[in-house]
Amino acid sequence: MDQKNRLEALRRGHKKKKGAKKVSEEYLEAIYELARQQKKARPIDISRTLNVAPSTVRKVLNRLVQQGYVAYEPYRELTLTEQGEEQVYKLKKRHDTLAKLLTILGMEPMDAEVEAERIEHNLTEYSTEFFQALLEALEENPEVLAILRSKISERLARVVKPM
Repeated sequence: MDQKNRLEALRRGHKKKKGAKKVSEEYLEAIYELARQQKKARPIDISRTLNVAPSTVRKVLNRLVQQGYVAYEPYRELTLTEQGEEQVYKLKKRHDTLAKLLTILGMEPMDAEVEAERIEHNLTEYSTEFFQALLEALEENPEVLAILRSKISERLARVVKPM
């Protein structure tokens, strides 16, 4: 890619989204997972899960309520609205697609989950579908998958795994 195109790619790729999209998405995921695993989601649970101050949780929750993603009354449990559940579904699809792709390519499952968590908030629906198509193609072609896993393994043998 030439320098001019690289600069254009940087400009497009670093557009700031209004409303701190990544943070909002992390909170929606936390609410969903807490409700699923503990049968309830409270602000203090989010604070502990995401390692953020309770005052920060309140600010983000107020924004999520205003955006129509969360129903919340102080001192009560949080619930996702229908719109919030739809957003979580999209997030889970992005995450699950990435995690499964990384795992099938040979990454350890927990590492794949962590990397998917890091990447998912910046992925578009188009890119998610692109990776889903790649995943399906690899699952349908085990010989190609084996070649890719071998190449990746060779490459990673020279790289120190981050902690």
